[in-house]
Amino acid sequence: MGVLVQNDDEKTSLQERISADLRVRMDSTSAQEDVDLVEDSEFLRGTKQTARGAWFWGVLILLAALSLVVIFVLK
Repeated sequence: MGVLVQNDDEKTSLQERISADLRVRMDSTSAQEDVDLVEDSEFLRGTKQTARGAWFWGVLILLAALSLVVIFVLK
């Protein structure tokens, strides 16, 4: 549900300049939305996706943390 508001006030010249500047900025940024900066970035060059066996490393780290808890807390 929405409320319709009618604004009959006249904009000042400063408000109109700000509105025009924001419209220009909006148009320039919306033109750049088609570019996928994440996939094309220099940061990802030379990297590869995680292999299927990555879950193994997570389990290994979890077991190491549990071992440290057992060793130092439950002496």
